[in-house]
Amino acid sequence: MKGIPLETCDSLRHALGWIMRKALQDGVVDHVLVPSRGPEDSFPWILAARPEPLSDAEPIPPVMSVQGARALSSVTGSTSEGAMLAVMRPCEARASIEVAKLRQSDLSSVVVLTMDCPGAVPLARYRDGDIMEPDPEDPESLRPLCRQCTGFTAAGDLCLVRSGENVLAVPLTEGGRRFAAALGLDGEGDLDEWLEWKEGLGKQRERTGEEARQSLKEDTRGLSGLAAVYSGCVGCRSCRTVCPVCYCRLCFIDMKDRRSPAAAHLDRSVSAGAARLVSDTLLFHIGRMAHMSLSCVACGMCEDACPADIPVGRLVSMVGRETAALFDYTAGEDPDEPLPLSTFLTEELHDFED
Repeated sequence: MKGIPLETCDSLRHALGWIMRKALQDGVVDHVLVPSRGPEDSFPWILAARPEPLSDAEPIPPVMSVQGARALSSVTGSTSEGAMLAVMRPCEARASIEVAKLRQSDLSSVVVLTMDCPGAVPLARYRDGDIMEPDPEDPESLRPLCRQCTGFTAAGDLCLVRSGENVLAVPLTEGGRRFAAALGLDGEGDLDEWLEWKEGLGKQRERTGEEARQSLKEDTRGLSGLAAVYSGCVGCRSCRTVCPVCYCRLCFIDMKDRRSPAAAHLDRSVSAGAARLVSDTLLFHIGRMAHMSLSCVACGMCEDACPADIPVGRLVSMVGRETAALFDYTAGEDPDEPLPLSTFLTEELHDFED
């Protein structure tokens, strides 16, 4: 595996900025979608049609306030006008593929540029001024799902990486190769140090994730354990709102005719002595898992958004990891692989029959 050296760039941020500006200046793309520096340490997404606004771009912000796949779907829709470069983290790139498979965006005219991701700071700690930048040497500075993320690089069409002291562009798709060629990028650079770093960090993250999942399984064992974990849920539905995969304008579970009738609450209070209101909390969370866990890319947005500090993202990711294994499917890996739940196979899952 080889990369294309970017000899004039001394950092990933420098390389990302150079590519964005050159792509617009040379007319390789018509727009660039990228996070930018906003007021009060915020990072809104911008759609730049000229190089000048890119002076405020922050392609690797310390926090994720809006998932890149959601931003991309809002500007592509069912058809794309002109070529677009979308600069995002690897998890956002994988989510973009899942959103496109759900027919909520069109990636045919989009080149997705990613990078070695340093992780993101927990939003609450960033807001409090406790931690302002992720530190890969300090796991506590990263969100829980970032600490166990094994997909921290090599996603999208073109990925910028560090191999030793060098910055290299690694084309991952034919679209990425065409984009690199249009920018005049050529040459071959060695990726051995990057591959060694990628494998080592991946193994470390896998161990961290396995320990975390085992602990979470114990905490959520049985219906009572699951109910206890979700007991703090206030029903705000923020986890659904920030998720790029949850796109329904009205959730099936929130439809008026699906809510528990008053008589059901009264019956439960008689049989159990007391009934929690609203009683559909578990129904919402379990239903959401069933609907989108196969497309979960463990971006952690739902967990950052939860005001009750429920490990929503870790739970959905844990369930998604196990269900994906049943179908031999990895969310966001292959844009041409159909979603398992939209594909009917006559010979499937016989190992789980009675």
